[in-house]
Amino acid sequence: MTCRRRAERDRARGRRRTPAVDMLPSGASTARELRALAWRLEAAEDSFASLSTRLTLAEQIVELARSYAGAAVHEARLEGTSWRAIGAAGGVSEASARARWSEIRLLRLAAGVEKGTASEAAVLREQEQEEEEGEYAVRPRALGQALSVLRERSGVGVREAARQADLAPAEVRRILSGDHVPVWPIAHTLTTIFGGRPQEARILWEAAQGMRRASRLSPADAGRNLRHALRGLHLAAGCPPFPEIARSTGLSAATAAGVLTGRDLPDWPTTAALAVGLGGGPELVRGLWEDLDYARIAAARSAGTADATAGLL
Repeated sequence: MTCRRRAERDRARGRRRTPAVDMLPSGASTARELRALAWRLEAAEDSFASLSTRLTLAEQIVELARSYAGAAVHEARLEGTSWRAIGAAGGVSEASARARWSEIRLLRLAAGVEKGTASEAAVLREQEQEEEEGEYAVRPRALGQALSVLRERSGVGVREAARQADLAPAEVRRILSGDHVPVWPIAHTLTTIFGGRPQEARILWEAAQGMRRASRLSPADAGRNLRHALRGLHLAAGCPPFPEIARSTGLSAATAAGVLTGRDLPDWPTTAALAVGLGGGPELVRGLWEDLDYARIAAARSAGTADATAGLL
């Protein structure tokens, strides 16, 4: 009887034993997910998404940050870091560190993050619906789309492009799919390999990086930057013909042609309509148009000051 009871206790302990946490997401992958969620929150803010959408994204970021801390601690433990050192790194006692990042807690954190995927999908659907209703977010994959169009036109295969750029084919595929934004030298190299204009790809690359150009430009330079951005969006959209652009924007085909061929500089309503019709969004080109507007005003003021000075001489 004693042996039987001991065996039953051992089986019960085995059923209660904490599952292994070896399948938890890594700290690196969790950090990448955090960056993607942060970008979605920024895009939701820029596109005036609903409050519920933004708060849901914020809650997911908080939850994922906790999961990242757990993954980082778990990896540190696997590398042999003591609980005392982990507690010191986290600003808590050794006992608190053991309790906060126990295997049971880590698994609960991971389960909470997985549970959040359903609500995240709902958030994405809501964002898509808002975009269809007229609230547009900056599209992060425009650079990859533009490079994909260039690659198809050039006929250069992914492996050949990877060989010429000294990259792994898998990395080139990630860039073309929009899942990875490379450093500018690589984006420049791929654009050149595919026969594109680097100055147009540069605008899309800067937008993907969240960069803004200096505002103290000449009207000619500011206008050139805006044209390159709109041409880049045209390329990313697959280079639709001007009549098709007219149907999607409400502009005339002649107006679209004048702007995209570089003959005309658009006003803001025309710029915004083109950006939306080409699948981008007003915020993608707002800064560039404001640079042009500022450059025009500054040039006019400078010319007026020069005329006034000449009249005094």
